[in-house]
Amino acid sequence: MSQRGLILVLFFLSSCGYSWQNPSDTFSVSVPYIVGDTDGSFTAEVVRALALSGLVRVSQSEAPYQLQARLIGESTEVIGYRRDRQQIGEKNQKNLLATERRKTAVLEVSLYEKSSRKVLIGPLQIEASSDFDYVDGDSTQDLVFIDAHGVSQVVLPFSLGQLESADSAEEAAMRPLQVELARKLVDALSAQL
Repeated sequence: MSQRGLILVLFFLSSCGYSWQNPSDTFSVSVPYIVGDTDGSFTAEVVRALALSGLVRVSQSEAPYQLQARLIGESTEVIGYRRDRQQIGEKNQKNLLATERRKTAVLEVSLYEKSSRKVLIGPLQIEASSDFDYVDGDSTQDLVFIDAHGVSQVVLPFSLGQLESADSAEEAAMRPLQVELARKLVDALSAQL
């Protein structure tokens, strides 16, 4: 590769956020259980994201620094609708049915020096959201179709997981929400360190 090509590659790598980091530049951080994490999955996702980032080493026993985090807010809002297909008599209903929601979570995080309890970073508030679709069927027309042989078939087995009840879909949206929140936490720490 020519010198000009090498310079272009290094320029593009640095402009995309990549940087050469000496492993001795990283420091050890412990991540205790995140307050508000009911099953530990979010704490595990934060530890995974930090470890993969190369920004810090995650170590529970020998870490001189500690990341303190707590979920301080969670909300769900309806963001998508569809028209009701149900017919009563000979008229279609003109009602709207909710079919899409956005789940949002807010995390408060601080980085402390363990020995002195001195705050190095924070408290920062980080917000992330995840959208999900669901079916809120109140009639058989919403959950059943007639196949080519004239037999009624329930829609859910054919939906490949895309048609879930509101509660099931919200639960499934938690994983991408946790991944996004952990990624934003790493980005926020990276900007501060």
